[in-house]
Amino acid sequence: MEMVVAWIVVAVAGLGTLAGIFMLTRAIETQWLRSLLRCLATVWLLVPWRIEAVDGYYAPAYIVALFEGVFRADGNPRPALIVLALASLVVIVILLIAGAIRWVRAPKSS
Repeated sequence: MEMVVAWIVVAVAGLGTLAGIFMLTRAIETQWLRSLLRCLATVWLLVPWRIEAVDGYYAPAYIVALFEGVFRADGNPRPALIVLALASLVVIVILLIAGAIRWVRAPKSS
């Protein structure tokens, strides 16, 4: 039950953070850059990873990486960082594919 409450808190805090990110990025005129920043923020806030020190518990991957790398003497942040990098790569590839499709479907002016 504690884990469910913790993830509800993470989700609510993540939504609040995303609302702030949406407000901060609304002035960016380039749609793909605005979408990229918003999607990367969403992925980084919500991708879970297992906590090394406590078996069976998960936390957002960026928090696990931070605590493993900074606060634990024998911590290993590499697995959480790899997951974040792969998730970021997936977001970038999806946005590149969507941009390519939009570019192909755009009316050509001659």
